[in-house]
Amino acid sequence: MELSDHLFRREAGRMVAALTRVFGVHNLALAEDVVQDDFCRALELWKFRGVPENPSVWLMATAKNRALDMLRRQRTALSFAPELGWLLESEWTLAPVVEELFAANAIKDDLLRMMFTCCHPRLAEEAKSA
Repeated sequence: MELSDHLFRREAGRMVAALTRVFGVHNLALAEDVVQDDFCRALELWKFRGVPENPSVWLMATAKNRALDMLRRQRTALSFAPELGWLLESEWTLAPVVEELFAANAIKDDLLRMMFTCCHPRLAEEAKSA
């Protein structure tokens, strides 16, 4: 039996169980998707880097890191949801608003806004706009 088959049979259940505890039972499909993606990533990486000394630990660490990333992404989405909610009101408004946000003039304004955002916070507003 191939190493990947053995690992998947032995570790997938443990990984799905751990991720389901993190994401909740209502997100079981998400936990399964994360596990499947982790195994696919492992098979790709291990072709070039070789199988790690303890592949089970590697897989569980990857799943843990993926869970952290997803939770951070969700936290960020919830933080900015009120600001972005107007974009998502309906499909009729979504496409035109996004189209407008990516217009050439809007992008120029975005670049300027980003330059001001990147100014040192201790600088006075007057100095930032100069």
